[in-house]
Amino acid sequence: MASKVLTYILLFYFHLYMIHAHQFKSIDKIPSPLKFLNQLSGVQKGDNVKGVSDLKKYLSYLGYLNYNINSNDQRPENNDIFNNSLELALRKYQKFYNLNITGTLDANTMAKMQEPRCGMPDFYNPNKSAVFPFHMISHFSFFPGHPKWRKRKLKYAFNRNMKEELKPPLEHALREWASATPFQFSRVSNLSQADIRISFFRGHHGDEQPFGSEDTGLAHTFAPPDGRVHFDAAQKWSSRGEKDAYDLQTVGLHELGHALGLGHTRIKKAIMFPIVNEGERKGLHDDDIKGIKALYKF
Repeated sequence: MASKVLTYILLFYFHLYMIHAHQFKSIDKIPSPLKFLNQLSGVQKGDNVKGVSDLKKYLSYLGYLNYNINSNDQRPENNDIFNNSLELALRKYQKFYNLNITGTLDANTMAKMQEPRCGMPDFYNPNKSAVFPFHMISHFSFFPGHPKWRKRKLKYAFNRNMKEELKPPLEHALREWASATPFQFSRVSNLSQADIRISFFRGHHGDEQPFGSEDTGLAHTFAPPDGRVHFDAAQKWSSRGEKDAYDLQTVGLHELGHALGLGHTRIKKAIMFPIVNEGERKGLHDDDIKGIKALYKF
């Protein structure tokens, strides 16, 4: 009798293991959060198509569209209409990313929108509440009000649940910023004692920017002197240049630029360009260095 009970218990736990293994396997490939784009192929001005409202929200978050809640665009009957404002927003997006300026959701624009990117906006829209706004100046850019650190010695810390292999590429990124600036970075063990606090999270993690949505991208960062730097733990990260993973040193260098006060740039070769591809490795560009020098006047 005892042996039968033991057998049932083992079978039960094996069943639970198989369920867990199946669930874990299902998140290996992260689904695209911009699924609404699939139903908008060929949409043009004047069309009323489900999903256009999601496109408006996305471009509004990135700062290309003034999606004012008191405007006619926000009335339910107008939400999914491809109007003049959306056409202008698409033109602005296409200009920023050096695409053909058509004002339509053409194939190249759809492809660009679905490329992996930083979760921060490209422009500051003063008529909406955004967690990570910034103002565009020349090629490089700053957060509104130009927030920056008032000291040159900054402490950094990693979340305690971070894997050890994730830390060296991020420390390399800190050294690269230190080599181009007067900043000195020293590591502390306690997040509460750090100026720059680096963490990896999945989904909702308490900052109103849940990973897996169209707004958050691969990572996002809060302006000085907040110092929080968040990476999506569900993505595949690498420090060895794998072609099917995101280079953590490159993305870290970008996000730490935000932590120092920089926004995005139109210069594709610059580290502060918002889009990065799997296997791509970049370092600091002249545009990045000019931006940090302009912000801190050194």
